[in-house]
Amino acid sequence: MDSDGANAQATPCYWHYDHDELRRAAAAVEGLKNAVGIVNPRPPGWHNDLIQLVKKLHARFLGWYTRPSHEFNDSVSRALEQVVFALEQLSMNMLSLDHLSLNVVALEGRLAQSEKRSATLAASLEAQLDLLREQVTALAGVPAAASPEAPAGSMAAVSGERAAEHSRFYIDTRVGNNRTAYVIGLFGSGRNYINELMLHNIGERAKYFRDAIRLHPGPTPMIYSGHATMKHVSRAQASPELMSRLLEAVRSGFADTIFVYRHPLDSLLTNWIWWRTYMRENRWISGVSQVYKDTEELCSDLDRNYPDFKAFAEGDPEFYAGLPGPRFLSFPEFVEETELHIQAATLALRLEDFMSDPRKEFSKIAAVMSVDLDLSRLSIAPPRTKPYGHLAVKDKVPRFKNFVDGLDVETKRRIEKIGYEPEGQS
Repeated sequence: MDSDGANAQATPCYWHYDHDELRRAAAAVEGLKNAVGIVNPRPPGWHNDLIQLVKKLHARFLGWYTRPSHEFNDSVSRALEQVVFALEQLSMNMLSLDHLSLNVVALEGRLAQSEKRSATLAASLEAQLDLLREQVTALAGVPAAASPEAPAGSMAAVSGERAAEHSRFYIDTRVGNNRTAYVIGLFGSGRNYINELMLHNIGERAKYFRDAIRLHPGPTPMIYSGHATMKHVSRAQASPELMSRLLEAVRSGFADTIFVYRHPLDSLLTNWIWWRTYMRENRWISGVSQVYKDTEELCSDLDRNYPDFKAFAEGDPEFYAGLPGPRFLSFPEFVEETELHIQAATLALRLEDFMSDPRKEFSKIAAVMSVDLDLSRLSIAPPRTKPYGHLAVKDKVPRFKNFVDGLDVETKRRIEKIGYEPEGQS
């Protein structure tokens, strides 16, 4: 039994499982398989070269011993890749099959709300008819009822009081303040910062926060957070099909999306560093500072490995060689996805704006979620990351500057449309 709250318990839902963990496991097996029998590198020098030669001879002599291990590892790696592929296909089939049932449940919920409103309207009309009957009876039986001097407590006085009470009747047709909130951000856009703000400052509603995406056919107090794309299938982000169903909930009036984004070129550098570190060292990082001590070191590494960066920015599948599953977004696709999300979001927030006035930006989140907070008493820190960090890189790495200057016209147009200058700060 899920403990997400009474509304969440009563509402059927669909749980989105992210297969990235399984993909990472398969990738790790692939890496370990390739490492069997490989001679580890050593610094240059004649004595190290001699040691390497001896080690390679030993490795060749032991080839008869390691060959079955290689065959076994190949088999395990292929099996894992097939498992990942089969699960992804099964997940897509379940999405398609579940889509109709979810819409039926949503329709039933809206019909139930409509019936409730109709019943409320009928009851109010019936009350008005009863009041009119009483007034007609009073006027017919007590002629003096209309006189302002009618004694208190008389039929005329009571009827007059009730008429005053019901002269304007109100029918509440709202479904309540609870609307499922979805915090959406493309990979490397600052979503985790928003998550932390909400967990520490949103009050009682924070207990309904989940760092995942879950779909509901009706309003709930839940807050979900995750990565998702609207058009392009991408590694490490929920599928466009899932996002389209989430937007159906928004259009139906029982959910809101809060989209957070920052300058796409800042996200591009962050994402390249993240994926490169993960693929080379099989570890996750939470920030660029975990890899480079300063901008100089980052620029030096980017200049040395510019072909690797260019392959990532262009979405070259070879960049992800050895990792099963789809590739990550190319830079033009990333910018296009950002534009689409901004157009569809209930609330779109720039991470850079939190750097200048985090309290003001957070108040927008509280307003969308109908959360009553005393913002003057909250301590809301700005993001730790520096805004427009790509500008310093552009000044120090000529090839990165050429990349920015050579962006296609459509990508530059989209960057300008979402509020930035392709070449620098807006």
